[in-house]
Amino acid sequence: MQQRPSTALIELTGISKTYHMGEVSVPVLHGVDLTIDAGEHVAIVGRSGSGKSTLMNILGCLDQPSTGSYQLDGREVDTLDDDELSDLRGRMVGFVFQSFHLLRNLTVLQNVALPMEYQGVATPERHARAKELLERVGLGHRFDHRPNQLSGGERQRVAIARALSNQPSLLLADEPTGNLDSKAREATLGLFDELHKQTGVTLVVVTHDDSIAERTPRVIRIADGRIQ
Repeated sequence: MQQRPSTALIELTGISKTYHMGEVSVPVLHGVDLTIDAGEHVAIVGRSGSGKSTLMNILGCLDQPSTGSYQLDGREVDTLDDDELSDLRGRMVGFVFQSFHLLRNLTVLQNVALPMEYQGVATPERHARAKELLERVGLGHRFDHRPNQLSGGERQRVAIARALSNQPSLLLADEPTGNLDSKAREATLGLFDELHKQTGVTLVVVTHDDSIAERTPRVIRIADGRIQ
């Protein structure tokens, strides 16, 4: 019988993470096994201190596990040096954070275009792609505004456009509605749903909020550093 080709984008096997603070060791993740297929829309849910942010940092190649194996699109992440990790992260992963992390001195257009500059995309192409993404998230009229001229919901839309600028395979959203009012929260979640359907990007939302998790086809719960 012929085996079905793997569609996994993310494969974690036996992942643990321990932080060392002087003579004190703080274990955070314990033997995590997790597979997420390309194109999935997933919520990772856990309380504060559950290990969900550490897990997200490992998924996004911002941190490396103490033990275990992480394969991202078939590449063994722990075998990569810092430059290779940075390149992989820049090409394959987009991030959306609770606090937006937009640069105040840049315009909306410049914020969205910046990740493409780091990847060597030519100026005309990155400006054209940034404008297209901003129009897609409903901010085609805000190109020349700066972040402090936008509402919280608009800033999060800019952050989402920026996260998509290098056409990543994986989009990680860490408590993406934590700083938004209820109206902006619903608009942002609706935008995630729409963009997932349009682009097919693998979307992982990290949250403590069960009402957000209920919107996703698959929910992964984490407690005390272990997948439940």
